[in-house]
Amino acid sequence: MAIKSYKLNSGYSIPAIGLGTWQSKPNEVARAVESALRSGYRHIDAAAIYDNEDEITSKLWNTHHKPEDVEIAVDTTLKDLQLDYLDLYLIHWPVSFKKAASERERFPINPENEQVHVTDVPIQDTWRAMETLVQEGKIRSIGVSNFTREKIEELWKTATIKPAVNQIEIHPYFQQTAFVQWMQENNIVVEAYSPLGNNIYNLPRDVDDQKIQEVAAHLGRQPAQVIINWAVERSIVVLPKSVTPERIAANLEAFELSKDAMDLISSLDKNQRYNFPARLGVNIFGEKTEEELRRSVEDWKAAQRKLKE
Repeated sequence: MAIKSYKLNSGYSIPAIGLGTWQSKPNEVARAVESALRSGYRHIDAAAIYDNEDEITSKLWNTHHKPEDVEIAVDTTLKDLQLDYLDLYLIHWPVSFKKAASERERFPINPENEQVHVTDVPIQDTWRAMETLVQEGKIRSIGVSNFTREKIEELWKTATIKPAVNQIEIHPYFQQTAFVQWMQENNIVVEAYSPLGNNIYNLPRDVDDQKIQEVAAHLGRQPAQVIINWAVERSIVVLPKSVTPERIAANLEAFELSKDAMDLISSLDKNQRYNFPARLGVNIFGEKTEEELRRSVEDWKAAQRKLKE
């Protein structure tokens, strides 16, 4: 079965399955991308914060939200990749950091409070700079990542070009069904990162779920393949990460799931978000109390002090 593609509101298309590179080391990424391209991938997703940007990137990091810094970030990426333009460029988070002396420093610290140095850069200003780069031909399509409906609607008020994509956390334990439907109704392609449930937080992974494993066994497929195709059936772009050639190839295999299998996986939703950088002290998704954020920041600061001992 041929891999699906989805039409972006910019007029370009995007493959439904891409290679994720989060947590992949730079030397691993080169080999993984080579394996992916040989297997038929035409969509590679990465970002500056992944520290593999010398090989591939597609997102604007928080330190470069000021309009004058956006083009610097894009030009650095184009130079690293030896490209004339980027197919898709996203604002990674709706949070801005103070730009450090080093272009490569990701989490500058405010010496006054020992916290990550969060600043206030209007997202509309950042977006306007990205629109300019589309007009100049350096970027074909622009979008966002980790944006809520409220943030998107705020951006729409001043945007000339509407976001083509919102890349968010989606997996069977965190399906965001209503939000996904709203974006699709408004011509925003949804991309799913951590589609298998990442395991850096020591939380249960969706790929290990007994019901998903039962579906996979019945179909003679791998659990990861089942989750990937469940997402594609929902018209979501899915970005599974792997550095193993065999898994990279297997993740690209497309097949249809029965309605019963789709319904079974959809019943697993726990509304359980895994990826939230509470240490920033910013209520990005509007789901935390001020006290929860304060405790998270203080815990992170204490951990950083201990590392320096």
